[in-house]
Amino acid sequence: MEKQRFEALSRICLNNWHYIRHKTLSFHEEINFFTGHSGSGKSTVIDAMQIVLYANTDGRGFFNKAAADDSDRSLIEYLRGMVNIGEDNRFSYLRNQNFSSTIVLELRRTDTGECQCVGVVFDVETATNEISRMFFRHQGPLPEHGYRIAELGRKTEQQVSGNPEDKETKKNCPKTDRAMSVEEIKRWLLENFSKEECYFGSHNERFRRQLYDIWLGGLDAEKFPLLFKRAIPFRMNIRLEDFVKEYICMEQDIHIEDMQQSVMEYGRMQRKIEDTCQEISFLKEICLQYERMTEKRKQREICQYFGARLDILQGRMEISACQEKIHAFQENAEKAIQEMEKLQEEMEEMTARSEELFGQISMSGYAQMKEQLLSLNELTERLESSRVRWEQTAERLLGWEEEACVSNRTLWDIEAFVKGTIREEELIRLKKDLAELKQEAGKQQQRVQGELRELKKNLERAQEERRQLKAGNKAYPKELEQARTLLQNALCRETGKSVQVYILADLLDICDEEWRNAVEGYLGYQKLTLLVEPRYAAAALRIYEGLERERFCRISVLDTERMMMDKHSREPGALAEEVEARNDYAQAYIDFLLGRVIKCENVMELRQHKVGITKSCVSYRNYRVQHISPVFYTTSAYIGKNSVRQRIRLLDQTIEELEAAMGPKQELAREAERIQGREILGQELSVYLDWQRDREGYPQKQVEQNRLRIKLEELSSRNVKQWEEERSAILEQCNQKKDILRKRQRKVDELEREKQREQENLIRLNEALMIKEQALAVQPAWEEELNQLLEEQYSPRYDLLRNEYLGKQAKAEEQRQQEMNRLVELRASYLRTYQNRNFSPTREDNQEYQELLDHLNDERLEEFRVRAAEQARTAVQHFKDDFIYKIRSAIKEALQQKDELNRIISRLDFGKDKYQFYMGRNKGPDGRYYDMCMDEALDINPSELSSGMDHQLNLFTMEHENQYGAMMNDLIRVFIPPENATAEELEESRRNMDKYADYRTYLSFDMQQLIQNEDGMLQIRLSRMLKKNSGGEGQNPLYVALLASFARMYKLDGNPGFLRNPTLRLVVLDEAFSKMDAEKVASCIQLIRGLGFQALISATNDKIQNYLETVDKIFVFANPNKKAISVQEFEKKEFERLQKRMEEDD
Repeated sequence: MEKQRFEALSRICLNNWHYIRHKTLSFHEEINFFTGHSGSGKSTVIDAMQIVLYANTDGRGFFNKAAADDSDRSLIEYLRGMVNIGEDNRFSYLRNQNFSSTIVLELRRTDTGECQCVGVVFDVETATNEISRMFFRHQGPLPEHGYRIAELGRKTEQQVSGNPEDKETKKNCPKTDRAMSVEEIKRWLLENFSKEECYFGSHNERFRRQLYDIWLGGLDAEKFPLLFKRAIPFRMNIRLEDFVKEYICMEQDIHIEDMQQSVMEYGRMQRKIEDTCQEISFLKEICLQYERMTEKRKQREICQYFGARLDILQGRMEISACQEKIHAFQENAEKAIQEMEKLQEEMEEMTARSEELFGQISMSGYAQMKEQLLSLNELTERLESSRVRWEQTAERLLGWEEEACVSNRTLWDIEAFVKGTIREEELIRLKKDLAELKQEAGKQQQRVQGELRELKKNLERAQEERRQLKAGNKAYPKELEQARTLLQNALCRETGKSVQVYILADLLDICDEEWRNAVEGYLGYQKLTLLVEPRYAAAALRIYEGLERERFCRISVLDTERMMMDKHSREPGALAEEVEARNDYAQAYIDFLLGRVIKCENVMELRQHKVGITKSCVSYRNYRVQHISPVFYTTSAYIGKNSVRQRIRLLDQTIEELEAAMGPKQELAREAERIQGREILGQELSVYLDWQRDREGYPQKQVEQNRLRIKLEELSSRNVKQWEEERSAILEQCNQKKDILRKRQRKVDELEREKQREQENLIRLNEALMIKEQALAVQPAWEEELNQLLEEQYSPRYDLLRNEYLGKQAKAEEQRQQEMNRLVELRASYLRTYQNRNFSPTREDNQEYQELLDHLNDERLEEFRVRAAEQARTAVQHFKDDFIYKIRSAIKEALQQKDELNRIISRLDFGKDKYQFYMGRNKGPDGRYYDMCMDEALDINPSELSSGMDHQLNLFTMEHENQYGAMMNDLIRVFIPPENATAEELEESRRNMDKYADYRTYLSFDMQQLIQNEDGMLQIRLSRMLKKNSGGEGQNPLYVALLASFARMYKLDGNPGFLRNPTLRLVVLDEAFSKMDAEKVASCIQLIRGLGFQALISATNDKIQNYLETVDKIFVFANPNKKAISVQEFEKKEFERLQKRMEEDD
């Protein structure tokens, strides 16, 4: 192929780039070769070149992709020169002061020699790694200063004035230089070039457009970076089809937003119709359930009506019965009154005869004597009662003789009382003495009972404490347990976690039991301090502050967080040595409390320390010696398990002592209680004096009673006795009739009351009946049904029937409620599904649900169907116009590209091998869409369509739509995301959309080797051959295809007579021919030359022998200390010297 003019990369200038401080490399117009060990810096230069060619400073996707170590570098690491300083990923930077970096490519026209430079400059702020950049371009070659500026000490050459002193300074100062900053390069460009000759700016897109459109000769801004970037790290472990997709037929951004929006809108309409149908079905079920509920409600109302009507009939029957009872009571009362009047007449006759007999008896004196005897009998009974009471009191007084507290005088007075000879003053004295004895006994009883209560309280407390200790509890003070619980609950609410609140004593153990009492005693109440983990200490202290002060004033909470911040030493021989804590913050507190308390044997040893203690619990502190209260190491011992056993022993002893002390007290209490029950003559003094007089007069009255009784017996032996018996019999009969009369009166009164009650009941029944009749609205149909029911029964029982229908009513109500519950459940489920419906689920009527059902059935569903049909037509039209047309165009463009590449390949001389691309319909399931997109029926020129309706198909024919309609629908559904999909389902949907929006999905790619034989041209599919041959033989066709793509990119396939702008022809290949021998390498490089490319080939130095005869310039890279990259350039004439040096190195 004839050599053409192009823009050759002639030089590259690097300042402060990775391990390169300043370097300018010059390139040959044809084949350049980078060699060196892995990590020597080859990819450093290639990455710098890519930054400018892509106008991309991000570096993601291409930085270090040509390197063999697969490390992932960033721009700041390249700029500052990151250096690894250890195996644990530690690193440092070579550049730690603010600096600037420069990357510039010099491009030279091969025909005219004209040069231009394109590049980028960076300013780096090392304190923050902030980067400022500027892309620039200017006419002419690289400047001699290499975009660097000299410095004199702290002054630059531009700052040195022309006076003699400054000139002398210039001579004597050491001369250094640095890379020019963004502002300095901008100023240099403005000073040396016109606006037409230079460009600068930070905007990479603007720089990229001019770079591709103008300065590099008009390259495709999308395809060039993709191809160039992918070719550099090109590897052979790739399927042929994937190779073609990645390097030949690259992806195209087919915008399908309008089509997808239309399809999604159609899908939404379809879902809207489905949702509406589903809602209608839901509402129909609700309405049907409402009908079931209303049917049960009607049954309940009928039963309720029957029950109410039967209740009215029962009420009328009860009124009639009540009226009958009132009439019967009236008749019985009148009959009883007649009987009473007859009895009254009989009683009057009997009373007259009794009075007649009484007169006869009175004339004989018998009556007066009998009255005297009755009076005397009453007096004798009273005197007898006084005598008995006096003797009973005397017997009770004799009980005082058993009491030791009674004086002799009191005993003498009691003896006189028993004999009945006691005088009034002696009786007064006895009452006083006995009252004083009882009062003294009461005081003694009150005192002893108080002492017993205290002893019992202490005994119960000791027994309860012993029970808790035996059960495994330490029996802490009640307020301590309460504070612990309050603190733990509050921490749980505040933190949301179960925070453990400890008591210090629970976290401690004592090593030597001989020092137990000393530890327990010295800690005192401090061992009951509450502790939490340090991270909860602040919250615990804040909660404690809010506790009730009077109740919890003796409770303390430790600031474990502050405690752990400070260091607490422990002196040798300190009491802290005898205590082991179960966590670090408890141990720290023990060291703080006991770390300076020295263990001593006696008082004299105590004086040798500031703070000390002996085993006998004598402490020394603040120059004072003091015994520690035994309470702290006896009843208040809480540390460790031995403390529990010790406290149990002490409690057993205490319980024995308390029980022993209670015996005498109980005896005193019983004695006092006994004295309290003794006779103390509590009646008034006059009572006892009356008893004494009655006792003395009783014998005389008893004699008079006997005498009078004898006289009455003498009189009764005459006729008086007969009169008396007759009169008594009459009085007895009269009394009997009085009883009968009283009974009759009671009966009349009872009948009157019963009559009154029934009259009141009648009024109540009438009122109730009137209310029931007024409350019941007559239902003629139900009345007729009830009357027919009653006619069928003989003597119906209204009350039983009413109860029967009330039972049916309850059952119907239960069934109605069940149906209503089902209705509410259906409505609630509906409202959860359709949350925009603000209906009531418990409303008794169904109006809003029925109205919505009618509305959806009559209007909305049809509206949605019309809109869905219209949207379906729009979606299909968009799918045809927007999607299929673009896919079809992309496939046609790919086929055209295939033809162009095959024309280029056909002109290449690659030895005996000839190749060509194959591109056709996908052989897999997705190939069926190829026929739909490429159908000839779609080849209609819109300008040729007539205005008739039959031809207005917008590039599509009815034949095509009829043939591929189902297939189009399948593909349309791919672009409708699933409703309420999970993240995985959405990701799968997105992958499917990306797949079918890529025109390459519908194609099959391959290469064919063309072999001429006697029968003609033989075509062999290379995809099968390459699977079996992964060596150099297999690489040939892929490199042919890759170079053909570059030839098309750089427009090397055009008409030779057509004058084009010269383009870049650079091809960069890393490890390009790793598996080829020298002959194949030479063949590939010869192909590159033949196509007119400028190549930059990179390989490790063990491959250099394969390239010496074929390349034009060699660059040898080295980076021995991993801090500084060196590059040596060798021209063709120096290759022999390079080869000898390499042989010597080997």
